[in-house]
Amino acid sequence: MRRFSIFGTALLTVALLLVSTSSAVPPPIRVDVPPTTEATSLSATSVTYHVKAYDTSVAAQPEITATCPGGSGSGDFYVTADFPYGETSGECTATLSDGVTPTSTPVVIRVVDTTPPSFSSVSSVTDSTTDPTGKVVSFATPTATDLGEPVAVSCSPASGSKFAIGTTQVDCSANDGRSPTPGHAFFNVTVTLTDDQAPTFTPPLPSSSTTEATGPGGAAVSWAIAATDNADPNPTINCAPTSGSTFAITTTTVTCTASDSSGNTSPPITFDVTVTDTTKPTLTVPSNQRVETENPGGVAVTYSASASDIVDGTISPSCSPASGTTFAIGTTPVHCTATDRHGNASSGDFNVTVTLADHTPPVLSNYADKTVEANGPGGSVVNYSTPTAVDALDGPIGVVSCAPGSGTTFPLGTTAVNCSATDSHGNVGHASFNVTVEDTTGPNLIVPAGRSVYATTATGVPNTVSGVVAFLSAASATDIVDPNPVISTDAPAFFPVGPNTVDFFAKDASGNVTSRQSTLVVLPEPLQGTPPLPIPPPPGIPAEVKNVRFTPLDRAVRIQWDAGGRTVEVIRSTSSTGSLSAVGDERVVYKGTASSYTDRGLQNGVEVRYVVRALDAAGNHSAGVAGVVVPRRDLLKSPKDGARLKKAPKLVWAVDAEAQYYNAQLMLNGVKILSVWPLRPAYALKKTWKYNGRKYTLQPGLYTWFIWPGYGTRSAVDYGTIMGSRTFRIVR
Repeated sequence: MRRFSIFGTALLTVALLLVSTSSAVPPPIRVDVPPTTEATSLSATSVTYHVKAYDTSVAAQPEITATCPGGSGSGDFYVTADFPYGETSGECTATLSDGVTPTSTPVVIRVVDTTPPSFSSVSSVTDSTTDPTGKVVSFATPTATDLGEPVAVSCSPASGSKFAIGTTQVDCSANDGRSPTPGHAFFNVTVTLTDDQAPTFTPPLPSSSTTEATGPGGAAVSWAIAATDNADPNPTINCAPTSGSTFAITTTTVTCTASDSSGNTSPPITFDVTVTDTTKPTLTVPSNQRVETENPGGVAVTYSASASDIVDGTISPSCSPASGTTFAIGTTPVHCTATDRHGNASSGDFNVTVTLADHTPPVLSNYADKTVEANGPGGSVVNYSTPTAVDALDGPIGVVSCAPGSGTTFPLGTTAVNCSATDSHGNVGHASFNVTVEDTTGPNLIVPAGRSVYATTATGVPNTVSGVVAFLSAASATDIVDPNPVISTDAPAFFPVGPNTVDFFAKDASGNVTSRQSTLVVLPEPLQGTPPLPIPPPPGIPAEVKNVRFTPLDRAVRIQWDAGGRTVEVIRSTSSTGSLSAVGDERVVYKGTASSYTDRGLQNGVEVRYVVRALDAAGNHSAGVAGVVVPRRDLLKSPKDGARLKKAPKLVWAVDAEAQYYNAQLMLNGVKILSVWPLRPAYALKKTWKYNGRKYTLQPGLYTWFIWPGYGTRSAVDYGTIMGSRTFRIVR
């Protein structure tokens, strides 16, 4: 069995009462004490707190008397008393209304010091010095108190410290050890500098200098200079002229001084700046030049040399030989010099090389447009004179190439012939002309012989009757060019009784028309049973002559064919006349049954046209086989064309009565190796010779030689048509 003492029972009773009271009613004594009270002195600070004392154990809750630290009272009352700095603990006690039961509530009074110490008034301090680093200044340390008691004070910077020039704030602080923050007092210490010293320049000082000019105005020159001052950390430096200025090409004295902010100025220093021009001009000369000329005396050559100077700008150089001078064949050195106003000179050289060259192509002449008559469906073989080509240096050119070539077949229409000739330097001359092949010859028309037919009515016969149809369709036509000429008539639809003339027409593709007439006699309508008149067969066209050949001879042409026993006629006209119907030009030069004919008495070099056609017994003829040919005389006599020789031959040709000289040229494998100008129509080749500075030897190979007649003087460069060319071969 647990035992409790009376004291323990009392405590338990109080505890139960407190538990019972706290859970249902407030405690008998309630105290409202401020959390803290700021101290007004260390020993006694007045504190007031609120107390409520009621017996809450009974319903009426009567007042009870409570005794508390610093005072007592009943019911709702305030206690005011002095308490020392710090924390004072106690309790309010009372006896309940039953007079027996005690009650109490703890009371804690906290007196605190959160106010920092206070300072007496402070004043700023002012002092002066000539020391730019500052001055040691002493001042009276301010006093501080807290709660009526003095407090130690510390200042920063401390009295007796060295203060820099200017104003420095001094912070004095006091800590009472109770408040959370110290107290502060601030004041200024101002130190002024008394400056009576001029700045001094800091070595090294600028020295006299020489600078190369960079332009017409001279050169920009800079230097470094510094100064110190006892008071001004950045004294002002003045130089005249200033650093970085452009100095003229001469010697200029520079004066510099240094001033501080107090107006003290240093003694001046001086040094010289000299700008000179020793730079040579920049000379630009042409690269080596190569010039060609066809003049053996040389050629005027122009060139451009230039010079520039950093001071004088553009300078005209002097060159020798000067631009525009006539330079001789060969290499000539040119020397150029450029000098500026200060005597600086540059020179340069280059070479001018003049070579004798030929860039002028040969000139082609003696050609003209040509119109010829067509000799067949494919056109006509056209012979034309090859243009003459003459070069200023080489003379006549032996090979003139033309396309299409002379002697080839040209089609109907206009064909451009392009010719060219190349000189020994590769220059090519050109010429062109037109060859027009025309068909102006009408078809060969054969019409039926006149015949008779019976009328089928009292007045005549329509053109649909068989006898009339046979008559109208009996005509035939051939043409040298057009294989199918068109035949037509002017026959009416009805033929009256009596003779009727019918015109027959043949038209070829070129529009040429041939017309012939025949007569159809319409007899009166016969008695019934009269047999019809016989219809004769249509006339035939003689077949063309075969294998016609034309051979040019000296002032003659030989014509050959396969006659086959038939009658053949040969008609001649000039090629440029056109058709055989040209008035006064065509003529029959042969008619017979032979198989060849030689037409003599012609002019060499003049083209003639022949038409060879077959005739029948009725006088009808074929359209004919046409051809053109040019009679010619071989003007080159020796050696024979294609001769094979073992030694150098003598070239012989016919005389041209109007020529003052001749030009003979020799080529080997298409390359000219000789050109001479003999006065007589012969030239003996040698075993060796020189041409164009080279030595040649007659060696095995195929050679071609050419001859031209020359008129007047050689300088006139007047050559006639080539007399001819032949080949010979040198063999061993």
